[in-house]
Amino acid sequence: MLKRYYSRRSFFRRMLGGALALGLARGQGKAWPQGMELRVSVTYEGGGFRYRAPYVAVYVEDEKGNLVRTLGLFLMPGKGERWWNALRRYFTLGSLEAMRTLSGPTRPPGQYTLAWDGLDDRSRTVPQGGYYVCVEYAREHGPYELFRERVEIGDKPFQKTYPLRGELREVSLDYRRKT
Repeated sequence: MLKRYYSRRSFFRRMLGGALALGLARGQGKAWPQGMELRVSVTYEGGGFRYRAPYVAVYVEDEKGNLVRTLGLFLMPGKGERWWNALRRYFTLGSLEAMRTLSGPTRPPGQYTLAWDGLDDRSRTVPQGGYYVCVEYAREHGPYELFRERVEIGDKPFQKTYPLRGELREVSLDYRRKT
């Protein structure tokens, strides 16, 4: 049987690697505050001759641009599936299987509110920190719009409203205690 030899250099590399791994695990930060939620309200308008209801995706990304949670997807599975690539950014992040299970019918113009409870798509609690709230809007024979705003999730509640110029008229973010 061979006896494994460890030099001082390899010993220190292992110790340093373990310390770094422990530091990274601790550096994940605090978990999402208990009882808090982020409400995302989306208002869009439209109408007229040959108007088709838009495809809308509301989702959250982490700092690196990875998909964390899909809050809402207004895209009829089956019939609207071939137009899924009209939601350009979400199309590159999501998967076809997830799209089929998460999507619902397209909605007429109006205001819609969706809530994020701090869980990712695998139902694990996410840490506090910076995230991007994204609202993607595409309509057949109409415009494509993308709203992407960074928010800092922590212990303090906040409210922000963003008036927009296209058919996507307004996005409101309300981080608060669940009611």
